[in-house]
Amino acid sequence: MSPKVSIVVPLAGGPAQALRCLQGIAAQAEDPAHEIVVVDDASVGLEPLLSQLAGDVEVLRNERRLGFAGSARRGADHARGEIIVFIRDAAAPAPGWLLPLGAALDDPAVGLVASATDGAGASQSPVAAWSAAIRAADLRAADLPDLPGHLVFGALALSLANRGRRVVIAPASGISSPGARTGGARRPAGDEPELTVVIPTLDAASERVRACIGAVQGTTEVAHEIVIIDNGCPPQGFASPVNAGVRAARTPYVVVMNDDVEAQPGWWPPLRAALDAGAAISFPLTIDGPMRFDFPAWCFAMTRDGIDAFSHAPGEFFDPSLVLWYQDTDLLHRLRKAGRPPVYAETSRIRHGLSETVGSEDPELNAWVRVQVAADRERFLRKYPGIAMDGHALAS
Repeated sequence: MSPKVSIVVPLAGGPAQALRCLQGIAAQAEDPAHEIVVVDDASVGLEPLLSQLAGDVEVLRNERRLGFAGSARRGADHARGEIIVFIRDAAAPAPGWLLPLGAALDDPAVGLVASATDGAGASQSPVAAWSAAIRAADLRAADLPDLPGHLVFGALALSLANRGRRVVIAPASGISSPGARTGGARRPAGDEPELTVVIPTLDAASERVRACIGAVQGTTEVAHEIVIIDNGCPPQGFASPVNAGVRAARTPYVVVMNDDVEAQPGWWPPLRAALDAGAAISFPLTIDGPMRFDFPAWCFAMTRDGIDAFSHAPGEFFDPSLVLWYQDTDLLHRLRKAGRPPVYAETSRIRHGLSETVGSEDPELNAWVRVQVAADRERFLRKYPGIAMDGHALAS
């Protein structure tokens, strides 16, 4: 017998918040009859928790991160209920959260009903809710839009309103917003950080950056800082924002990380061990995607001494004239000349989106990238005339 309600829960963050969310769902009454569809959105550190789920819980696993909209769509495709309830960002349902959502949809004039965020007072909007319910038939007619997660309920509400359906909040359906300190392996207050992670990005508010930060927080056991360099107004390439982030670092170790990197559990200690053994730069293994074994500049670690020894100039780690590409090739050339090539730390693992920004679908940005890459190559070859190249890399 099919359940009346399907609860779709995309999960991508830390296990503590995910556990609170799932415990909140488990505390709901059996009426209305419901199933739970968890979508593991290429998460970090959730496998021990997800492996314990049983009963009326189906776990779907994304091979790559789809974001809330894509994961919700996939979960809805597997749902059997006539009503589908979505929960965003592993928000935690309060006791009695589920029943009012289904009850509100007994009114055929209502198309979407949202939960009330605990502590938010009377000035709430359903489009900003952490959970919302919609009939499966209405969802199929509206089509879940491919938008950033916080805009999805608003887009569904607009689609339903255009068809004469009302969008309401169920005040008795309470849900707590995701905790502000759930992603990281938090250290005692006052600990001196040993590591700075520098993340340059064109959009610090994007889901991609939030996923990157969440993975760093959830898998880095030592005291650390994260420096986000938003260089999207206008785009400034890679060298300048990295240089700015490295200048801001005040720790013994620094990691430079693209915003489409996802650190895996245990990623940092092997990189630190390689540095402590004398490496100027160390880098991890990229899993589930292409890997470069000379110098994958989408994620690499260095010491303060390494920064001082191999910076292009004081305060400029990369050569700023190589704006978007080839600054890592320039660094690799200098490291090899010094007899200290980057060291591969095999047991350190990350995932990487392989230059999602460089492959942007924005035509203006894409055109700028193509022109800049060609200009950077010309500058690099002028700097090192006669050097042998193999595509983007130095020839072996």
